[in-house]
Amino acid sequence: MNVIFGALLAVLGGAINGMFALPMKLTKKWSWENVWLPFSALALFIFPYLVATMGAPQLCAAYRNAQPSSLVIAFFLGIAAYGGSLLFGIALSLIGNSLAFSLLVASMSAVGVLAPMLAFHPALLGTPGGRWIDLGIAFMFIALIACGRAGTHMAGKKSTDATQKGGSQVITGMLLAIAGGVLSGLMPLGLSMAWARDISGAAVTFGGASETAAQNVLLLPILIGGSIPNCLYAAWLLFKNKTFQRYSQNLAYWPIILLMGVMYTGSVLMWGMSSSHSMLGTLGPSVGWALFIGGLVVSSNVGGFATGEWKGAGSQALRWMVSGITLMVLAAALIGYGNYRLN
Repeated sequence: MNVIFGALLAVLGGAINGMFALPMKLTKKWSWENVWLPFSALALFIFPYLVATMGAPQLCAAYRNAQPSSLVIAFFLGIAAYGGSLLFGIALSLIGNSLAFSLLVASMSAVGVLAPMLAFHPALLGTPGGRWIDLGIAFMFIALIACGRAGTHMAGKKSTDATQKGGSQVITGMLLAIAGGVLSGLMPLGLSMAWARDISGAAVTFGGASETAAQNVLLLPILIGGSIPNCLYAAWLLFKNKTFQRYSQNLAYWPIILLMGVMYTGSVLMWGMSSSHSMLGTLGPSVGWALFIGGLVVSSNVGGFATGEWKGAGSQALRWMVSGITLMVLAAALIGYGNYRLN
């Protein structure tokens, strides 16, 4: 078991994930849907498939020997969890990278870290290591409140300085980001269940994958399921808004979409590998999730501040946001230390 390397891998994956949306700022002549459709196809289908086949030479044999019900559950989990990503993608366009990510990660960490422990490992909560994890989860809830306060101050400032529509847009974006986080948090909960072990076990036994690479085989049907709501919604907007023809314009945007897809897929697969038992142990999916979002919070907010998303938000909003970020980083550290004590 390589707990330290697994923790570093999860944090690095989170840091990359927190930056994946920033290149969207360079595609100003395309609508949101112009970016989101090819990005979703690349990040949730094409790239994960390529990585899974590299890690498991007999990929089809792995899936043939897994229970059909396990694959169905994985697919529908992807639809639910990445329906959350779709809500988050909409929130990005309303409130920006920094606040959207902060609200997303605080809500999805509460679900993704606490729920698997309560459902599958409640006895660990009372152990010395488990108590550190409990404390980290409590800090995550407090961080969510702090980020929410930052958003309400931002909304109030925009309503005063511009129009009431600006403030209501922030509130809508906040609610979408939180709902997206709750749905996304179902991912580590699902990966803690027996069906997930069935697929990863088939990947090792029949697919020729290592235990770590088997996580990418497990994630593939989840990500494919996740591509469905994202691609369908973006395609619907393309025809509704008549923006499909923009793909023939500004061809320099295509490398940007490619970069976003590589960053997102790479980050998710890093978390998947870190969550294996050989990396982070029994609580791998949930603890890896906490460390992943710790890295995500730092990078997304650094990017958000650097690109001016908080300009004009007011000093109170900034203070609450910095407090929320600090609490989330501290929470991730406490959860990581608790897992280290358990292993």
